[in-house]
Amino acid sequence: MKVAITGSSGLIGRHLKDELSRNNHEIVTVKRVNVTQEKPETLPWWDPYDGTAYVPDDLVVDAVIHLGGEPVASRRWNSDIKSKIYASRVYGTRGLVEAMTRASRLPRILISASAVGYYGNRGAELLTEHSTLGTGFLSTVCRDWEEQANKALDFEIRTCLIRTGIVLAKDGGALAKAAIPFRVGLGGRLGDGKAYMPWIHIDDHIAAIMHLLSEIQAQGAYNLVGPTPTTNLEFTKYLSSALSRPAVLGVPSFALELALGKEMAHETVLASQNVQPKRLLDAGFTFKYPHLDTALQSLNL
Repeated sequence: MKVAITGSSGLIGRHLKDELSRNNHEIVTVKRVNVTQEKPETLPWWDPYDGTAYVPDDLVVDAVIHLGGEPVASRRWNSDIKSKIYASRVYGTRGLVEAMTRASRLPRILISASAVGYYGNRGAELLTEHSTLGTGFLSTVCRDWEEQANKALDFEIRTCLIRTGIVLAKDGGALAKAAIPFRVGLGGRLGDGKAYMPWIHIDDHIAAIMHLLSEIQAQGAYNLVGPTPTTNLEFTKYLSSALSRPAVLGVPSFALELALGKEMAHETVLASQNVQPKRLLDAGFTFKYPHLDTALQSLNL
């Protein structure tokens, strides 16, 4: 299969390319450009901010896996950062889908990134793919993001939306950042520790994408999270054990609100999302790492 990928240099993209190569798939990297760069005429590219993308007339691919977008939690939110987060996901996806549908031969499959931010901050409520949309900035982003991806359905392109939680990997992502204070003895729970943290091991995340790529009946939204609900307090305990470091300090909610701003704090690090991967489980997908303690231990942190 010939697979085009956006966001191929990110954490998930790097691991996915390795897995696709191991399975003898041909990979086409969709170059990310911006207004200050020259846009090539012989290679596929996308601009995540102005909603434009390009596919050469002679390029034929079987599938597109769309992973690119502005990082959500790398910087404190302000109007400019929020605008970039929204544009890169919504306008960027719109441009990519429009370019796909202008190709000389349509791809058969689109797998487009989304996030558990779709559900908002919901406490202990059990959330599946059938749960309603949440409230807040990230819920709005995810809703509009998915709507743009779903326009591929009008062209009979099988479309899967992957609502991803916290991806556990040694070589990047949220876990690498979270481990830093633990390594120097400053780790601890966030807020009261009761918030649910939807997580997934990088190997299971990649395996789930490969499953959706090959399963011809797969379509619609899928929660890419582990099957065992975990609170922040439990996550803290297991991460402390995996790193052999104490976790006694904790960070109160007001301190996170001061550091990140109230909106960002409550939509990211303090958000509680008890998300279950119901559709993957119903399809018979088997998680290699269903429990957090063994998932963390496997990474040899």
